[in-house]
Amino acid sequence: MRKFLNPKAFTLLEITIVTAILLVLLGTTISLIAPSNSKGRSRDARRMSDISNLDRALNEYKMDFGVYPGEENTLYTSNVVPSGSPSIYSPTSGWVPADLSDYFPKYPTDPVNDATYHYEYVHNSVSYEISARAEQLVQEPSNDGGNDPSSYELGNNLLLISP
Repeated sequence: MRKFLNPKAFTLLEITIVTAILLVLLGTTISLIAPSNSKGRSRDARRMSDISNLDRALNEYKMDFGVYPGEENTLYTSNVVPSGSPSIYSPTSGWVPADLSDYFPKYPTDPVNDATYHYEYVHNSVSYEISARAEQLVQEPSNDGGNDPSSYELGNNLLLISP
């Protein structure tokens, strides 16, 4: 019987071990990079959902009371508590000083809610705009028809809040 052994060749065990080590390194690298992107996309999805809920609540408030909540031409931001409001989350007087408790249990706020990432709302007598800055999802804000390509904007006048 003849054996075909080449001392310069790799054994199946050596190839398997090297492949396993490379897969572990690849998995570690992906797990270190991908969570930041997926967390940003997740926060952006929540922002879009919150803004849609706030849009619905503002329209229902307008139908019920004939006006939009808050003072006209005043920019409200979710990271600032207006004077007289107990907290930014209070449904009776949150970051927009109006009682929206019939429309949601607490005011939506940005997942980060700092100077860069927060919700904004402004209205005049006939129109309004709500906006939220996106972290990862750049396609939606640039296609929403508003004047700020980095913010997701909803409302019936997307030019009220300047970028």
